[in-house]
Amino acid sequence: MPGRIACGYWVLILATLGMGCNNAPEASTRPMSRSSSGPPLKFVGFDANPTLTEALRQEKLQGVVLQDPYQMGYLGVQTIVVHLENGEVKSRIGTGERLATPQNISSPAIDKLLNPPKEKDNPDPGKLEPKTKKWRILVIPKATANDYWQTVHAGAVAAAKELDNVEIVWRGPEKEDDYIKQIEVVESAKSLGVDGIVLAPVDSKVLVAPVEQTIGGGIPVVVIDSDLESMRTVSTVATDNYHGGVLAAKRMAEVLGGRGNILLLKHMVGSMSTEQREKGFLETIARYPEIKVLSQNQYAGATVETAQKAAQSLVALYPGQVDGIFTSNEQSTSGMLKALEEAGMLKKKP
Repeated sequence: MPGRIACGYWVLILATLGMGCNNAPEASTRPMSRSSSGPPLKFVGFDANPTLTEALRQEKLQGVVLQDPYQMGYLGVQTIVVHLENGEVKSRIGTGERLATPQNISSPAIDKLLNPPKEKDNPDPGKLEPKTKKWRILVIPKATANDYWQTVHAGAVAAAKELDNVEIVWRGPEKEDDYIKQIEVVESAKSLGVDGIVLAPVDSKVLVAPVEQTIGGGIPVVVIDSDLESMRTVSTVATDNYHGGVLAAKRMAEVLGGRGNILLLKHMVGSMSTEQREKGFLETIARYPEIKVLSQNQYAGATVETAQKAAQSLVALYPGQVDGIFTSNEQSTSGMLKALEEAGMLKKKP
């Protein structure tokens, strides 16, 4: 970590990484419920990309909870500008969540969320032209590489064009576990000459100190996507992630007929958005006494590759015992899909 990042951040990072990271395999105590030659697994995930959309169409996925990342980027930029212009903003702004299924995939509302615009033209982060607009807004995603954040970027760009007095500076880590890079970008705000920040924090605790230091320097912050444990930000623009988990659990119970054994593959420690989804899922699925959660303490990690490996290891612990699986974000859902396809545990629609 560069020397200009206070050593106290290391303490926060290490403490955060040490919380809840128990990835020890859980012993299986449930009897086998279905043989490997029986019905295919029921699989419910979170977020979409073209591969997941096709899997939903083929009924490899029975449900996907959809957010509206375009609206998140759009409202994040709009909200920080209203604040800068001394307007009144709400402390929390919801962007909605919907459940996509093979049955409703072609409806206009679902199709719009499954096929959103994306902004892939990222400027050279080493170059920044002289300021030409009234407001320069730094938008910091959790990651820059995947479809979800490219749609957030598209929404931010659309808001800037509509307002016509805003310049977007898009900077962030490549992967969702790069705390250090995100801290560096937050700390660069003053040198970049920005007037405000729209931030999707990688971690709800680790980013608090650098964000509050930046706010103390006169640069306000709007949080998007995932909460930050600070009372000093302007607003939070996000999905109701707990409710998203509720939608996923109800869909799982529906497709299982109210009974069966299931696995939950979590995303990553410290990501409050996915932690809320997982909490909503577990608290709702607990209302179905004949649905048993075999595992709920395994983590997918920040990439599709780490998620696939975690999924392979997790599923291997419960041969022939699993009826359903829930994953709580795009990377974990994509990684699980790859693992299940390679294992032949999902059947393609004829």
